[in-house]
Amino acid sequence: MKIGIIAGNRFLPILIAQKIRAREDVPELVAVCFRGETSPAIRRYVDRCYWLRVGALGALREVMEKEGLKEWIMAGQINPMHIFRKRNWDIELKKLTKKISDFRPHCIFYEIIKYLEKSGIKFLELVPYLEEEMAREGVMNSLELQPETEEDIQFGLNVVRHFVELDVGQTAVVKKKSVVALESLEGTDRTIIRGGSLAGRNCVIFKFCKKKQDLRFDVPVVGEKTLKYLKRVGASALVLEADRVIILNKQDFLKKTEKSNIAVIGKRKN
Repeated sequence: MKIGIIAGNRFLPILIAQKIRAREDVPELVAVCFRGETSPAIRRYVDRCYWLRVGALGALREVMEKEGLKEWIMAGQINPMHIFRKRNWDIELKKLTKKISDFRPHCIFYEIIKYLEKSGIKFLELVPYLEEEMAREGVMNSLELQPETEEDIQFGLNVVRHFVELDVGQTAVVKKKSVVALESLEGTDRTIIRGGSLAGRNCVIFKFCKKKQDLRFDVPVVGEKTLKYLKRVGASALVLEADRVIILNKQDFLKKTEKSNIAVIGKRKN
């Protein structure tokens, strides 16, 4: 058995490789990595690495054909700003996207997936490998919520359930029943920083996803870097969509948030 990982940035690709390796039927693992995005540490967890530049769709397809590998997992983000750096795209990707008018990151990835699926490639969901890392409903660390935090959470839930369906972003920042920041192309971390710089300490941060999120390539994730910015802005709580958001190194993350007096709560939109 052989599985391929299309590895983006941060820790998620490494975690996926570790989870797959931990299974009894240890498969052969192949990774397609991207210069300037993927951590070189992934080499320790896979049998082979192919290093490509972002936008090299033709080279990606050639690797898939060379390996004769039909099952792939997409793990980790690719900086969405590459969408505006088309000079780095190869002819194959430029041709594929020539007729696309919607350049939101997930739309580009969806077109790439459809294109590769025509060659018999199957993209697997991450979730079955990461059940233990999922956010769960309720307060996940041992902190007691303050009344004003609970009020902001109830207010923010109503905002975020509508916001995510606009397909603009996944993160919202709320304080004193005011929407301080909504995510766009800059990503979660910069949204947290922007919200904190505007409203100061004790903001509540939300991260949710839309109902029809394609979990093959667009899974919301929080981790060590998220925690760094939560601490920097003095957030009072992080509210995650239950059973839809991955917490990297979950137990360690929850211990550290508790130590920093940041409540972590799982909520459902409905």
